[in-house]
Amino acid sequence: METKKFIILNKEIAFLYIIFFVGIIGHLYEPLLNLMLSLTPATLLIAGFIVLFYSYKSSTNKFLLWAALTYVFTFILEVAGVKTGFIFGDYNYGLTLGIKLFDVPLIIGFNWVLVILGSISISRLITSNLVLSSFIAAFIAFIFDLILEPIAVRLNYWTWAEGNIPSQNYIAWFGIAFISALIFAYLKVGVKSKISLHYLLVQFLFFIILLFFYR
Repeated sequence: METKKFIILNKEIAFLYIIFFVGIIGHLYEPLLNLMLSLTPATLLIAGFIVLFYSYKSSTNKFLLWAALTYVFTFILEVAGVKTGFIFGDYNYGLTLGIKLFDVPLIIGFNWVLVILGSISISRLITSNLVLSSFIAAFIAFIFDLILEPIAVRLNYWTWAEGNIPSQNYIAWFGIAFISALIFAYLKVGVKSKISLHYLLVQFLFFIILLFFYR
């Protein structure tokens, strides 16, 4: 039975790598670019639900509570950020990420949950100290955003009013991820599945490749 579960989970992980590999090809091949951009919200939603489903199946009961709190927390901060420019800097979301509420795509809070979860999964492999692992998770999320930002602007995920990415954006990313990881630790959430780790790694790969080759 355990072997069967292992095989099924590995199929899901392989699926994540396949769809993002297809996404890389589609973004770099000009005739497919508009199609890839239009599929971005659906792709993130499908891949994200796969990650959350298998994470939940191997987790404690408080996983859904943490995921819901993180979604609401990050979405509210995004709305405040867009309306005031105070948290991340002065920015606006484009059309690529799909349906918006209060000028913020609904998928954004969802992706925050997944990025932070993947960062926590990696950090827990490095140390069992909950505060230190939260710090490492925040640093991983910070590095992820450092890679994400330039290509996100090119793909019209969002745009910065001044044209430059303000340093406060990266500070905000670190702080939000750190707080969310601490809440994860405080709630004593446990997740055995490493699928969120693979999801973050494949997104790292996706954005790094596009950073160097997308024009």
